Amino acid sequence: MGGIFLRSILKRTLVPCFLLALIVVLPGEARVLRRGMQGNEVYALQELLMELGYDLVVDGVFGSETEKLIKDIQRAVGLTPDGLVGEKTIEKLNHLRASIVSYTVQQGDNLTKLANRYDTTVTNILSYNGLQNPDRLLPGQVLYIPTDSIAILSRSLTTRLRMQWPVKGRISSGYGYRIHPVLKARHFHGGIDIAAPEGTQVKAAASGTVVGVGNRGNYGLAVVLEHTGGVTTWYGHTSKVLVRLGDSVKQGQTIALVGRTGLATGPHLDFRIKIGDQTVDPLEWLP
Repeated sequence: MGGIFLRSILKRTLVPCFLLALIVVLPGEARVLRRGMQGNEVYALQELLMELGYDLVVDGVFGSETEKLIKDIQRAVGLTPDGLVGEKTIEKLNHLRASIVSYTVQQGDNLTKLANRYDTTVTNILSYNGLQNPDRLLPGQVLYIPTDSIAILSRSLTTRLRMQWPVKGRISSGYGYRIHPVLKARHFHGGIDIAAPEGTQVKAAASGTVVGVGNRGNYGLAVVLEHTGGVTTWYGHTSKVLVRLGDSVKQGQTIALVGRTGLATGPHLDFRIKIGDQTVDPLEWLP
């Protein structure tokens, strides 16, 4: 059975075809991916998780972040949450991939039209994407459209929080696929970039608890706040953090200063909202 699961991944993902030639699986070997492994197979798995709407670093390293996502998915689809990616897990992942359509909103689109096109319901699309207003669709916005009950169950639903803008400024990059300004490659952007002068105060979008502080690689110096309903907000590329791990913060409290740490071309805030481990479009949550 060696290699079956990876070939199944690759034929359904956007991974460049040249990766196929780089992957070598020994005949008859039962190949299972697990924490600590790295290479092209892990890279392909992470690309698939990105296509399913999860936000993670695609680096070919099976670390704690990838393991946690796999466990969450396994738990949601009724598998033992062991974090191991073998035949059963990849079968479920392929089912999810086949059951979720990534769609970029075009001018004139509406949810009723999309629901009819993909044989689903407006409610399912709203729930899966964490949307509240069915009439607020923006051209270029990326929607994930679930076409069966398993796909719908794989996504956590939550009550929407009342949020405020974390910083005043111009949106220099939106949510969804884009050409990365530094890497110059097509890349999924899991948040919005808000351009603002360096040192501008960054406010908590909602009340919550500080669950993450520190350097997060390309995301730079960042703060993560946890809110009710499994929602977290992420504030990246800051120049200075003004809160500590475990602090309780109020909505509107200054938590950091705008900067350009990490992989950035200029001072801005990369603001993200996650439900569990999945990103949603912040513009659907901000007033």
